[in-house]
Amino acid sequence: MSSFQVNADLIDDLAKQRVVLFLGSGVSASAITKSGVRIKQWRAFLEWCASFLPEARAQGLVTKLLEGQDYLLACEVLRRGLSDTWGELLHREFGQIADPSPLHGAIVGLDQRIMVTTNFDKLIESAIEQSGSTHYPKVVNKLSADAFKMLRDDGRYLVKMHGSIDDPETFIFTKSEYIAKAFENWIYGEFLRTLLATHTVLFVGFSMSDPAVSALVEQYAFRFPNGRPHYILQGGPIDQELIDINKSLRKLYAIEYDPKDDHIQLTEVIRFMYTEMMRRRLELAVDSSNLLKTG
Repeated sequence: MSSFQVNADLIDDLAKQRVVLFLGSGVSASAITKSGVRIKQWRAFLEWCASFLPEARAQGLVTKLLEGQDYLLACEVLRRGLSDTWGELLHREFGQIADPSPLHGAIVGLDQRIMVTTNFDKLIESAIEQSGSTHYPKVVNKLSADAFKMLRDDGRYLVKMHGSIDDPETFIFTKSEYIAKAFENWIYGEFLRTLLATHTVLFVGFSMSDPAVSALVEQYAFRFPNGRPHYILQGGPIDQELIDINKSLRKLYAIEYDPKDDHIQLTEVIRFMYTEMMRRRLELAVDSSNLLKTG
């Protein structure tokens, strides 16, 4: 456990609840559904949906787009080709009931005030319910100007930036939805820019393949070259050139772990962070008590 390399500034920010936990599809994939399977990640879901397309031509187009990693355009082709079936397939996959995984529990245990996710499912809400917390966080399914209030109060929030499975109108998944609700929505951009400028962001189960989020992280790094870095948990081994590019282009520092056995070590590194965070909180409490005594 002591072999994990976690920056002391990140531990300090966790202790002071200054970290935004940004959760991607890898977190959802850690849970086993009631039917005994894992919720599909982005590419696997699109490949599955393609099997329902009535035309071989459209299936071939989706396959070609996925090979080129143009997931947004592939998603747009699927939505148009499947018509009314599209919403049903989304619910069949992301509406599945599952017990939260140990990873979900470890993330909730980090006790941060703001969590952000691009996932549609309800697994984080379930993990919070099982954690012993006395209250649910305020859940934001659609960003509006009111979202900025969370930066000034002391409440707990779960921001589902791309919508929730129980409110399909909030989805940001296809190319057209990204254009309308992310790229051309000033609130989406300014909200994430503000989080990046005011908090430390820790990306968990997130590949940085999302074009809107990765672009905003890169903009932050360009505008604030001397700003505090952000962090991403990544399964190794990671090519040193990619590590250097992420540092310079995105101010994004990788915390590497071994991805074997379905990424079990990801949960272990989160638990290591929890232990170090609690140690630091005790140090801060002692320092505060000594200051009061001497004051």
